[in-house]
Amino acid sequence: MSAEAPNNDLTEPESDALRSQSAVPADRRGPGAARGLADFVESFLGGSRLRRAGVPTKAVTAEKEEPPELLDLLLEGPDAIIVLHREDGQVIEANYRFAEWTGINREELAGQNFLELFPEPERKAARTLFEDAGAGGVHVIEVPSVIKDTRPRLVEFTSSLAKSGRGAFAVVVGRDVGERAATERYLRAERDRLGLFIRAMRDMLILMSPAGDILYANSAAEQVFEPFELPVVCHRWLNDFAKDDTSNLQGLASAYEGRTLEIEGTNGAVYLVTRSFLFESGQKAMVMLMAKDITEQRIIERQNHQLEIELIRESKLAEFGTLSAGIAHNLNGPLTGILGFCDLIELTKPGQQEIAHIRSQATTMRDIVANLMHKSRSERESQPQDLLLEDIIRTELRFLDANLFFKHDVKKIVELDLDSPTIFGVYIDYSQVIGNLLRNAIDAMFNSQERVLTLRTQHNDTHLIMSISDTGCGMSEDVRQKLFQPFFTTKPKSQDAKPGEPTGTGLGLSTSRNILARYGADITVASAPGKGSTFTVSFPRHRKPTP
Repeated sequence: MSAEAPNNDLTEPESDALRSQSAVPADRRGPGAARGLADFVESFLGGSRLRRAGVPTKAVTAEKEEPPELLDLLLEGPDAIIVLHREDGQVIEANYRFAEWTGINREELAGQNFLELFPEPERKAARTLFEDAGAGGVHVIEVPSVIKDTRPRLVEFTSSLAKSGRGAFAVVVGRDVGERAATERYLRAERDRLGLFIRAMRDMLILMSPAGDILYANSAAEQVFEPFELPVVCHRWLNDFAKDDTSNLQGLASAYEGRTLEIEGTNGAVYLVTRSFLFESGQKAMVMLMAKDITEQRIIERQNHQLEIELIRESKLAEFGTLSAGIAHNLNGPLTGILGFCDLIELTKPGQQEIAHIRSQATTMRDIVANLMHKSRSERESQPQDLLLEDIIRTELRFLDANLFFKHDVKKIVELDLDSPTIFGVYIDYSQVIGNLLRNAIDAMFNSQERVLTLRTQHNDTHLIMSISDTGCGMSEDVRQKLFQPFFTTKPKSQDAKPGEPTGTGLGLSTSRNILARYGADITVASAPGKGSTFTVSFPRHRKPTP
């Protein structure tokens, strides 16, 4: 903001000339009026705001022939120049730029009220330009556009005071700042949009100086790392980038090449550090690190690989099951023959105890084969049907007798509700759930001193309830919270297990819960370390499975 301009008194002849121009008709005020503007401004231009505002002025040593050049600059320059009476704001002179902005000829502007050239909301600021001329200050005022449906022109006005013997005048200079303001608004909007984008990024963004100082870190980086951790992590990343570099720029050369590295953190997390560039801003170089946490992605990939292995294993087991069913079918004929010969021998040679032993073993083999064939046929049935929960439980228990640990070392307490109604569903769904829960209970007691398996069923008006309890190792609250997550298991993998030790994949319980969800059934677990576990399943009655 400028100080008050010096008062340059206008001489009487100059003032009379300007006064007379206002009274002369417009068609008679041509070049003489323009030269009057030049002479008038020239008389007080030295040291005024016009000089500091950038309006060209005549040098002190200029020759008499230079005013025409000054006239051209004043009339056709980029800034608007208006001379006003200070008392009433009447326009005395205006150059072509102001005439262009207002859409009024220069000749017609003379004698008009300056305030009437502006909309009502801007007139207060416009009045200040001539009433307080020379007081300093800048006023930004909207000048209505003469082109329809276009924005008003944003003009920055300054004014200086000049006095003559006939009165005081204000010389107003206006500069169009609309384009600059629009550009600044656009840049601010783009800056805010870019800042919002960077803050909303899920990937980490860090800017570092060549000396290794962190210049900027977005919110994603601040959420992952503590402030004291971030410099250490970034330096370790830069060292990884610089391993193959011969420069001493702390990884900047490799960053310029835009390399991408997969780096494992000290906490087991895996980060993909990518799009690291060296860029110049004047003489200052910065390195930009963008990092993405891909730990979950890598875990999923490992789980998918493990799942592929399990699917291959299950496929082989399915082939083995089909083969076993065929073998059982082929064994059924000879077993029937053996039992028939036992009957024949007892008729011809009664009283031989060996025959009773042969019959007993052959009957056991026949029951095993019959159970295997029944299970195989039932599990091939894919259509829902009415089923007795007790029959499925008995079949699974007989099938588990092939496990010698379960058969000889585990005490079984089975209390089945013989009056329970049927449930509707696919046989293999129920057999898979019950089989998974029974095998988990057996495995949990592998290292226990007391090994008791308790299985109970009961029903009420709305549900059939089955509970399976063991006296195994139990589990903590943290383990119980993760129990139904896919691939979570407390058992060792098959390649890590000791001989005879139970192994697991972490898919049994998660698969069982997904199956039960199709029937609207709930599964809960109660457990404590060293106290065993109890799984309770509530099957809703009269509920059909969802697809």
